[in-house]
Amino acid sequence: MHDNLLKEDTFYEDLFENGTVICAISDKNGRLLRINKKTRELFFTKDTQTKTIIGQNIMSFIYKEDRDMVLRLWKESVFEKKQVNYPVRMVSKDGNIMHFYISGRPIIKEDKIVAFQFQAMDMIDQKIQEQNLVQSASTEMLGQLAAGFAHDFNNLLTVINGYSEIMLGTMDKNHPLYSKIFQICQAGTQASMLTQKILDFSRKHKTETRAIDINDEISNLESVLKHVVTENIRLTVEKASSLEKVRIDPLQFSKLLVNLVMNARDAIPSGGDVAITTKTLNIDDSETKVDMAPGQYVVVVVKDNGEGMSDEVIEHIFDPFFSTQKKGRGMGLWMVNTIVKDAGGAIFVESRPGSGTTFKILLPPVKESSQDSEAVQEGASGSLIESKTILVVEDDDTVRDLVQEILRQKGHIIITARNGGDALQMARQYEGHIDLLITDMVMRRIDGIMLAKKMQSILPDIKVMLMSGYGADVIDREDIQAFAFLQKPFLPKELIQKVESMF
Repeated sequence: MHDNLLKEDTFYEDLFENGTVICAISDKNGRLLRINKKTRELFFTKDTQTKTIIGQNIMSFIYKEDRDMVLRLWKESVFEKKQVNYPVRMVSKDGNIMHFYISGRPIIKEDKIVAFQFQAMDMIDQKIQEQNLVQSASTEMLGQLAAGFAHDFNNLLTVINGYSEIMLGTMDKNHPLYSKIFQICQAGTQASMLTQKILDFSRKHKTETRAIDINDEISNLESVLKHVVTENIRLTVEKASSLEKVRIDPLQFSKLLVNLVMNARDAIPSGGDVAITTKTLNIDDSETKVDMAPGQYVVVVVKDNGEGMSDEVIEHIFDPFFSTQKKGRGMGLWMVNTIVKDAGGAIFVESRPGSGTTFKILLPPVKESSQDSEAVQEGASGSLIESKTILVVEDDDTVRDLVQEILRQKGHIIITARNGGDALQMARQYEGHIDLLITDMVMRRIDGIMLAKKMQSILPDIKVMLMSGYGADVIDREDIQAFAFLQKPFLPKELIQKVESMF
């Protein structure tokens, strides 16, 4: 019996000492009586003696802004003699602020509190999951709003860009209006890219790494970045020529760059300069302070002339939830660091108070495959196929008229319908052969996919092209993979090339 009790005592002693969570026992005033191995590792150095630990008040490890809350809950536990549970921030031996969930209960003997027992679990994984959950809900709502906005806006851009291109194609370059219409075309193209970026940033995204040209990505993002900074901040971009490509997810790179520019913007609230530069850097074996393999790297630099940071802030700048901003944007630089590391790169920061901040991102280059480097040749100006009969179904009158005009100019016979019901009726009554159905994806009553399937039951040989102003989250649906797809807004030549590729 005695041996069993000894074994049981040893078992519980091991549970306390080697547990994976913080365990501590204090007296009724909060002075430490005993701690386990996990607690010593987090809050004390290896050479700290036990006699130094005993007697320290547990409140000294609580983050100062949380002490009033902890004291209030402690008093509640003492008064009601009950267990209390609460999230709290604590300060480690290195000065890091850590998130824990504490359970504290009084140890009662003869109806008197003689001590307190504490257990604390690290909440970092839970905090990340909670933030991801909030982000997911916000992203879903934003994605729905952005998708509706993009659909309508892309219809407008299709018309603006389409008719501008048609006018340029029929106008002499010396015409006084040529340059103005050309500017309309350029503005329309930039607006198209901006709309796509809004969709990209607001929807769920499966990471897809590929070889990209950093300079091209930055050029595509410039219009977005100009909206990120305020009017009193000058944004400049300087790109080195002949950069090698790097392997990274384009959307992740966009998020990375936007976050760094936002960070720079917040550092210069009274105005200043933010500079983005790209270059090539060769690291050799002698550069021991750079923890990177020797070789050539593509470098992206984001520099501001703002407030700068202290060494203490720099030490924790990439920690999750660390932020010097009152608005609590603590995930930004942690996310940037994660994206860079996932791409096999590294990020470095240089800063001093009052002297601005420089972030340097080093990414390993990749060699282009022959497929990556193949140029895409544009089709000839004339139609490459014989005249076809095409049924165009679009509930937006201006888009429908534009598609009709573009294809008629190429010699095709065009039939139009405003909705799916009218289109099916025309298909049944039309005496000739209909070669191609071009339909918008999102329409009332009968959507594009349903119309395509019904149309193929009537005309088994008909080809189908779907159009949509919605983003890739709609495009990627499995049930449309059998059909050709054209993303709005599109230019006349893109519509023509897509039609010609189907025959």
